Amino acid sequence: MEDNLKPAGIKVIRLDLYKPETYDNDLKTLAKIFGRVKTADEFIQWKAEKIALVADRVKDLKPENKVKVFGIWNSSLTGTTWKTFAQNTSIHQGLEAAGGINVARDMKDYPQINPEWILDKNPDIIVIGTYDKDVLGYAVKDNTNAAKLRDSAITNAVLSKTNAGKNKKIYIINTKLFGGCKTYLGTFYLAKWMYPDRFKDVNPDQVLKEYFEKWLGIPFKGVWAYPAP
Repeated sequence: MEDNLKPAGIKVIRLDLYKPETYDNDLKTLAKIFGRVKTADEFIQWKAEKIALVADRVKDLKPENKVKVFGIWNSSLTGTTWKTFAQNTSIHQGLEAAGGINVARDMKDYPQINPEWILDKNPDIIVIGTYDKDVLGYAVKDNTNAAKLRDSAITNAVLSKTNAGKNKKIYIINTKLFGGCKTYLGTFYLAKWMYPDRFKDVNPDQVLKEYFEKWLGIPFKGVWAYPAP
């Protein structure tokens, strides 16, 4: 692309704007281009405060007291192997930032795992990630489909044998709440599911509402996680 545009005097700037570790610098560069440096700085500060809130409340957790979590794509539930969230994924970052131990933390990307592996890890909580717009998202008006998906997971022949299944600690979240500037938004839901006593005064929906209305400039609506923590 650069080779085609350079002769015309058009400069090309490539920005990732997805990886949390590089997002702030990318946003600052974009803000300079559009003359919105002050707004970008204010957003970055707001985001940092939200990230710090969660980090501060889980920082004293000892390894033996941390919740073991297994993340899975909703589309994997009908198969014989399941795709999970391991290192290098934004949901893994969210699970660990929320104070949990991702049982797939020693793997990378989105590995396929088998039922025996899940039973051996025996997670305390299972988080189902979905980008299905009919289950969770901005246009979803009720939790009907999310409830059906959760019920199918709770009664799954394998998942029902885990501690998470036995205690019905299986939750569903929209994967659009992760990645780029958004991973901390999903982390609020994860943290409250894992440690409700530590986050009694925190309403993840309220944090998301502020993000939508203050920074995106659009009304907050939809269903983003189920059951609501």
